[in-house]
Amino acid sequence: MSQSADKGVRAIIRLPRASVLGMLAAAMAAATVVSACGSGASGGSSSGQSARSVSIGVADDPAAFGYDPAAFSGGSEVTFFQALYSSLFATTPAGTVEPELATGYTFNADKTVLTLTLRQRVTFTDGTTLTSTLVKENLDRRSNPALGAYGMFAKGGSAEILNVAAPSPSTVVITFARPEASAPSLLADDAGRIVGGKAIASPKMLQATPDGSGPYTLSSSGTVQSSTYTLAKNSKAWDASSFPYPAIVFKVLQNSQTMANALVSGQVQVAQLDPSTATFAKSKDSVAGFSGAEYGFSLFDKLGKISRPFASTEVRQALSVAVNRQQIAGLHTGAVATASYFPPGTPGYDSSLDSVYSYNTAKAKQLLAEAGYPHGFSFTMLVSGTQYDLDLQAVQKQWEAVGVTMNIKPVTSFAEVLASETTTPLGFFQFTLGRDPLNWVNSFLLSGTTNAQHAVDPKIASAVQAAESGSGNSDVAVLKNLDDAIVNEGWSISLYGQPVYYGYNSSQVAAPESSSGTIYPLLSSIVPAAR
Repeated sequence: MSQSADKGVRAIIRLPRASVLGMLAAAMAAATVVSACGSGASGGSSSGQSARSVSIGVADDPAAFGYDPAAFSGGSEVTFFQALYSSLFATTPAGTVEPELATGYTFNADKTVLTLTLRQRVTFTDGTTLTSTLVKENLDRRSNPALGAYGMFAKGGSAEILNVAAPSPSTVVITFARPEASAPSLLADDAGRIVGGKAIASPKMLQATPDGSGPYTLSSSGTVQSSTYTLAKNSKAWDASSFPYPAIVFKVLQNSQTMANALVSGQVQVAQLDPSTATFAKSKDSVAGFSGAEYGFSLFDKLGKISRPFASTEVRQALSVAVNRQQIAGLHTGAVATASYFPPGTPGYDSSLDSVYSYNTAKAKQLLAEAGYPHGFSFTMLVSGTQYDLDLQAVQKQWEAVGVTMNIKPVTSFAEVLASETTTPLGFFQFTLGRDPLNWVNSFLLSGTTNAQHAVDPKIASAVQAAESGSGNSDVAVLKNLDDAIVNEGWSISLYGQPVYYGYNSSQVAAPESSSGTIYPLLSSIVPAAR
């Protein structure tokens, strides 16, 4: 399992995985205490902390696997890595892709070759500078299976890169195996983050220290591994003027009530909130809701190597119509039942899938019989944590009604989590596509740890290529076909969507915004409140 983190908050054996594995790593490893420090937003706080910094509460350890940005992909660590690293491109709240380390780009006629022009005079914390050769060396790490953000670019990946060339110091030429109309968005954020020359020469250094060109650097003073990360302003960064705080502190608070308490007491000024604590936090502070988070199952065992029935499309469709989405959504405040893989409000969302896959036990039994399992079957699903116990227990009872027994087995070791995609047929996820579904499908559904078997579905592959060869995320009809293919082929069984909440002290900081591709705040949006 690669060290990628999906664009979701947490999951039960979910991938990308940095969030949940970070929690396990933090629990299994003793923290190395460097020193402790406090912080406060500009203007001060009730806890008497420093007046010229901001504290951000996060639910998971953002550096559980070190500081290599390519080891993650869009999970809760994204805001943290925005501070330390710049990317070739960045996604915005409006859904657009903006150049960052790349200042411009051009395509060839069939969109198989992307030419980038790089920003000049960008330096890294190790003293090296940004060059086309350095970008090439970064992207040439794509064959490393431990780097989840690069999974789609590797040989056989959904956006396979055939070659990266550096014809001049400021020009990079990337040749893809197939047309990639959304290539700039694929090279945005995590997959486009570039590490310095010394890290390329000795990647192991990233286990202990970052090596980026971002607006902040890690400070040994005030950093407590797995607990508190203090970042100091990098005045030499190319975009330093865009970030107002001299210091930012990330505090890992895994208990949802502890997180809410930290917000209302002034220990943090921005906090990731569980829906169950959002109302409590709102009584004291402001709360922002980011839409687009969806919950459901993603299929690991597409070839039936772990549990033979899962190789059958009819079996997967049977499991989908055997879940009562309305009942499960009713367990969560603000949740909306949906069978669509693309959440409501996302380009390509197909509401008609809700009726096609409405709760129907008779249809489920018929599909199971057609697949050769008239009496059902049983399988074991590995789970970690307890956050989604209610969901899984509800689904367990509903599948039992059609003869399918899901044995829920808690993981007992970190090694079981690492091997989960080859030992359990399904993963339960919280994820978000934002307004860039093609990027998500390429980087999450088709590549990396959710497709460790390297399965290829002709219908899904055809739908992806139709979108990539056309106008990408702007062609709603083509994206609907892709949504339909993913759901009909049973590569995902969505259950419900629910907003993700962030609390913030409105007297000290402005309302945070998320990018189009994640449910986490953009670091650039965390600024002092207007006076």
